[in-house]
Amino acid sequence: PRRAGELARELHTSPSVMSKHLRVLRERGLVSDSRPDDDIRVRIYRLRSAPMEELRRWLARAEQGWVDQLDAFAEHLEGER
Repeated sequence: PRRAGELARELHTSPSVMSKHLRVLRERGLVSDSRPDDDIRVRIYRLRSAPMEELRRWLARAEQGWVDQLDAFAEHLEGER
């Protein structure tokens, strides 16, 4: 969990650019935000794990598809010798 300003500093970008990125990520459900009781102007952002797990599964399937295709291509080339 990080404040937008902390993320901006760590990524060497401006707070306004970071806020725009975080708003899009929040709207897409990739991050969630909360506000501390002592300062409602501040948002604390957290990465949501569920969408990341979906992405990891999709990437694993895509990677396996490429591996299968490349293996089939290699077998085809070896068969031509």
